[in-house]
Amino acid sequence: MLIAHHLTKSFGAQTVLRDVSFEVHPGRMTALLGPNGAGKSTLLHIVTGLLRQDSGVVLVETQGGLVADFRDLIGFCPDDLPQAELLTGDELLDLTAGIRHRRRAPEAERALVEALHLDGAMDRLIGTYSHGMKRKLQLVTALLHSPRILILDEPFRGLDPESSAILKALLAVYAERGNAVLISTHDLLVAEQLCTEVLVLRDGELLDLSPGQESTAVGVPPETLEARFLRATGIDADAARARDRFFEGLDLLRDARP
Repeated sequence: MLIAHHLTKSFGAQTVLRDVSFEVHPGRMTALLGPNGAGKSTLLHIVTGLLRQDSGVVLVETQGGLVADFRDLIGFCPDDLPQAELLTGDELLDLTAGIRHRRRAPEAERALVEALHLDGAMDRLIGTYSHGMKRKLQLVTALLHSPRILILDEPFRGLDPESSAILKALLAVYAERGNAVLISTHDLLVAEQLCTEVLVLRDGELLDLSPGQESTAVGVPPETLEARFLRATGIDADAARARDRFFEGLDLLRDARP
């Protein structure tokens, strides 16, 4: 289980995270939602150990107890795609294994590569890969050390429907095997379909996503995740104001016609 307690982070005078606490449980997929600039990528870089927080603590709890040095327990797919475009896919796997001081596992790698339809491309330069192929290769590198916690930042961005369906199925199986999965995404439908737990970040703070009072009344259909997200973040109110101003502008243009 991944545990984050009271995380804060600032860049100069700008506070990016404010007292953020949450847990990501084994056997479950958790979605991290929020508008652009909410602090999602910063939070993921902190919990993966790539960025140091100003205060707070990140721990991983295993059957043996709490672990402070947990980097070998986490696999991370950042939003940025692999930049080693002069390497082949196979050379990137070799480099990744070397960095982690791991031996290559050819049979396991072959199974992952075939599942993601990358077989036949591993001897090609990464610079010739499509966006979706790079995204899938990134997932293979994140899984090479068999992490107990998998963290993905916008993993479905740029994937075609087939690749997206394959990735959803693989992540579901990975969680079912007792691993913890944390996904940052803008796709509310993906979050609702895949994830049993949802975190919403806005302006560096986690928001309460519990249903509104009216949605819990007898005979009233439950709120969708989208409705709860829009209400919690205040985007629904912003959209209403934008709509009103839009129609006001249209009316003024109509009245100004000669």
